[in-house]
Amino acid sequence: MMQPPVRTDLTNWSKSAHSSCLVCRPDDIAGVTKALTAARARGLSVIPHGAGHSYTDAAMNTDGVVIDLRSMCRILSWDAALGIMRVEPGVTLQEMMQVSWKDGWWPAVSPSTPHVTVGGCAAMNVNGKNAWKCGPFGDHIRALDVLLATGERYTLLPERDAQLFHAFVGSLGLLGIITSMTIQLQRIGSGQAVVRRRPAASLAEIFTIFAEEQQTSDFLEAWLDGFAGGQRLGRGYVTCATVDTADEVPHSLSTPGILDQLETALVVPVSTIGRLALLPGVRLANRINYSWSRWGRNPQGRLRGLLPSTYWPSAAFAGYHMLFTEGVETFQAFVPGQDAREVFEQVLRYSQQQGQMPLWCIIKQHRRDPFLLSYQVDGFSLELNYRGTHQTMQPLERTLRQMIAMVIEAGGRFYLAKDHFQTQAQYRQSVGDAVVDTFLRLKQQCDPETLLQSDLYRRLFQPS
Repeated sequence: MMQPPVRTDLTNWSKSAHSSCLVCRPDDIAGVTKALTAARARGLSVIPHGAGHSYTDAAMNTDGVVIDLRSMCRILSWDAALGIMRVEPGVTLQEMMQVSWKDGWWPAVSPSTPHVTVGGCAAMNVNGKNAWKCGPFGDHIRALDVLLATGERYTLLPERDAQLFHAFVGSLGLLGIITSMTIQLQRIGSGQAVVRRRPAASLAEIFTIFAEEQQTSDFLEAWLDGFAGGQRLGRGYVTCATVDTADEVPHSLSTPGILDQLETALVVPVSTIGRLALLPGVRLANRINYSWSRWGRNPQGRLRGLLPSTYWPSAAFAGYHMLFTEGVETFQAFVPGQDAREVFEQVLRYSQQQGQMPLWCIIKQHRRDPFLLSYQVDGFSLELNYRGTHQTMQPLERTLRQMIAMVIEAGGRFYLAKDHFQTQAQYRQSVGDAVVDTFLRLKQQCDPETLLQSDLYRRLFQPS
């Protein structure tokens, strides 16, 4: 594969269109090292960057340097018998599966798109619809090769280097740069799953279904109608999927066909029209979606491919960008199980009372993990997504800040790849002073010059 040249002369680096920063695209470790040296000579901070799927400021570095690692995209080794793959950080989950799928393996933990890089997955420690069962992405990393800002290189193993390994995964690129990693993949059987939709008339029923399904399902995700209030607050359905464990050759990875391309092409005109009546359209679509989950469901479920039942289709992402030209604000709160239902009710009611109607809402179940900057709890997460516009941004921000305070008061946490309004004090209150102080001590050891920075780092970790 042809790779772009390493760029170490700052005058030749490209400008980011989303944040005022310089962008470097090295294709090997030597190129990364040269980029760090060049940035240091200019007195500029640096942050690594993957495919750009973080929602907020986690991989943005205003007036600094972003090292785009997507050109470091080689699969270094593949053990088809054990399902162990060693990859560079710019490899995407899709590219991993193109190699592993035919041998009956796929990533144990995936977010909603396969086009994320493994470096980004490790840096953000992403989770999926099986989070209560399989934990986050980091639970499946067997080794992590890292380059520190000092130029030192290490291989971190979870058993041998427990503290630094568990600090590095989920560290948002602030301790060092991942140069490769070894990942344990998961068996996929036939590559299909039995998928069922269970309707719920209220938030209470959502939690009842999770309790009933957590022992037998492999994936669980609830969709809520964010417009429903009163006794119908939290109505929606839970999608329950069980992997087909039949020992047979998995179906081949699908490639975009004519219908897929046509579907994506139709998104542009449909989304342009949809923007004109977005809120009424979403309200109506929510009602139809909920009604269909009640009257059109098949209690036995239906067999679907693992990929379409895990990832958003490409047309959905195209529509997302066309509908929300000014962006989307996301609120994702993680709350311990005993308090989750009450806190989610409070948050949903408060949001509606303030006139802020979430366009789509998702609930997932989670478990604690051993990573230092962990955001997961033994409980549930509620994700609310709002249309962001210049006219509505100020009242929406006030509402979200109050909701953040409500969640933290209840012992909740936030996923930093989707958080954009937490303050330094709130973050410390959420995860605890000991966690933040330990992280900053390790950062001082790994990055004594504080070369690695991001907008998020300055917002949550640096003294104001």
